[in-house]
Amino acid sequence: MKSTSIKYSVAALLVFLLAGSSCKKILDLQPHNSTFTEAYFKTGTDANTAISGAYALLRSVLMAHQSWHVYGDLPSGEYASGGNQDAFTSPICNGQFVGLNVGNWEWNWQNYYQLIQQINLVINKVPQIPVGSFTDPALKTQIVGEAYFLRAFTYFYMSRIWGDVPLKLQPDLDVSQAANIPRTPAATVLAQCLADCDSAASRLVFGYSDPTMVAVRANKGSVYALKAHIQAWQHDYAACEKSADVVISQGKYQLVDSTSYAQVFIGRSPEGIFEININYAQSEGVALNNDDGSGDAGWLPTLADPYITGLTTPVWSYSDIYKQHIFPDSVYDFRKNLFFLGNNQTIKYSNIFFADGSKKSDPRLSNNLNIFRLADIMLLRAEALNKLGRDNEAITLLDAVRARSGLYAYDPSVPNTPDLEFVILEERQRELFYEGQAYYDLCRHGADVLNQYNSNFSIDQAKAGGMLWPIDPGMFRDDFTLTQTPYWRGKL
Repeated sequence: MKSTSIKYSVAALLVFLLAGSSCKKILDLQPHNSTFTEAYFKTGTDANTAISGAYALLRSVLMAHQSWHVYGDLPSGEYASGGNQDAFTSPICNGQFVGLNVGNWEWNWQNYYQLIQQINLVINKVPQIPVGSFTDPALKTQIVGEAYFLRAFTYFYMSRIWGDVPLKLQPDLDVSQAANIPRTPAATVLAQCLADCDSAASRLVFGYSDPTMVAVRANKGSVYALKAHIQAWQHDYAACEKSADVVISQGKYQLVDSTSYAQVFIGRSPEGIFEININYAQSEGVALNNDDGSGDAGWLPTLADPYITGLTTPVWSYSDIYKQHIFPDSVYDFRKNLFFLGNNQTIKYSNIFFADGSKKSDPRLSNNLNIFRLADIMLLRAEALNKLGRDNEAITLLDAVRARSGLYAYDPSVPNTPDLEFVILEERQRELFYEGQAYYDLCRHGADVLNQYNSNFSIDQAKAGGMLWPIDPGMFRDDFTLTQTPYWRGKL
């Protein structure tokens, strides 16, 4: 797979270069001047800068206000409310997605449509660039394939949060032509995601020719990992099993051994399938000395001393009840020491550099954000195989992940051993702790299962559609096509 190494932070400048006058269209926050856009997309360098700008925007939306973890981890029960918990996210741990202390930025999808606009520009304009202007003809095809992957991922991510979301497949090239559109049914959105995955897979290959791009630019393995997750969300386990098998059998990914396990979270390990680049050596580390959680950098709420000088306890404290549930003291599992520190810190992502040296008052995080990795896809395929009645194959995959951590092999003949379905789910909760997956896994298994892990999340709310998030009422002022998420009507 051919790649050109352009850092996200530099490539993001394209977003501002293409921005035109302001507009109150909810789905067109950065409308574009059609004349300038036509003049810009002329060369392979333009195309690569444009797709790198899309990755920059993806990084921004996932990291802003800790969104990846707020949506994917907090409501699962992994973190405890109260105590030193910050006021804005504490209610979310209990499934309270509304209220005075829940920031309206968690309800607002406007920045996602900035990302969608950028992606749609790439899909619309790059095919028109002469192939001769690319240093390698394959780059043109690759960049379009990456754009289709990013669009599929973004809409899938949004749909898991809000359900129905407006489906916009063309860029707005002219402010006067920009239009708001109503929320599209989630089933239609997910069908489009799968279609985009197919478009991406036909244009991408496995592997990378540029080692600096491993996992931080999408390839065919990234596409099939995404496809498997979409199909699991749809409960289409026959399709999910096939997609996951493509990743495992053709992607050449490898589980790293226990001695190298920390490298998985630093990034670009043999296990990484797709991740967000947060590399201090490439000037893309995250500053940790801004404690307000705003923007795409400046806060890691799970760390305290010795990683953040002067902070005795983390802002987000892991739940002792949840930790004891999935990591009981009586069972050896080396992940306990790698993931947790005694003062309720989650140290899974704690590769810290100090920009001011020995003074240690300016910590910088240098851990890539895991989106998809091999252990995740192995366990997802095990889940699908179990649903399909192919338990022996499922156990083989489950045991491969468990063995790395020192856990014993699954043996259903042992008295009081839980059903395989829940053993696989619990292994996902252990292996993927604080990786933005836990809440969606529990939602996929239903309201009763979610309540087992987070007893504060009401079964009635979950069954009534309250696992989805409300949308910001402020968006209604400029878009009369919008309707509120059904469960939350009249509650904001």
